[in-house]
Amino acid sequence: MGWRSYCKSAGTRKGMSIPEEITVYHDRHCTKSTDFVWGRKIDDKICDGLLEFWENQRFLNVVEGQVYAHGDVQVDKDYKESFDCIIPAQIAMPMIQDYLGALQGVVDDYINQFPFCNTSKFRVVEPMSMQHYPIGGGFKKWHTERINSLPGSVYRHLVFMTYLNDVPDGGTEWYHQDLYIPAEKGYTVVWPADWTHFHRGRVSQTAEKKIITGWLSFI
Repeated sequence: MGWRSYCKSAGTRKGMSIPEEITVYHDRHCTKSTDFVWGRKIDDKICDGLLEFWENQRFLNVVEGQVYAHGDVQVDKDYKESFDCIIPAQIAMPMIQDYLGALQGVVDDYINQFPFCNTSKFRVVEPMSMQHYPIGGGFKKWHTERINSLPGSVYRHLVFMTYLNDVPDGGTEWYHQDLYIPAEKGYTVVWPADWTHFHRGRVSQTAEKKIITGWLSFI
């Protein structure tokens, strides 16, 4: 265990070789050249199960999407226009548990990519949110996921989101990373919850979008 650092050439600038530091941590190679936004696809059948759950469940409320603004939680369609279903992670429904199993595989792969993120235990603690964005809707304003010192927010470490349908013109943008990921069914993306990763949904004028999202929090 432990870590050590060494350098390799990462290219040239004005004729000079620029060394890139590589750190070996817990037998994994880490470099500094990353935006820490990473993802991969999960099985489409998992998404189909979640969509079936959305259509058929009757015991969880579906409400207009709310945002935290001006010191209060409120509906503001200029900020976010959606219909949300809040889902406890402990719910004993096969399609939810199947999703959580697939999500854990993505998180494990994320840790393999960025082992420094795994210095303390974390897991899904807060309820997840399935969200339906109508045509012209979306999470329209730049925002971050750790926004204040309230107990839920302050322990958030990573964010996860899975697109449940294809919307090429309705994915997600990250401000500082100058990054856009289109909504592709099954694609599950993970990123840090803090201010460095301000993001927003790109509004589609052609299609509805469905996602499931939530947080991995320190425990």
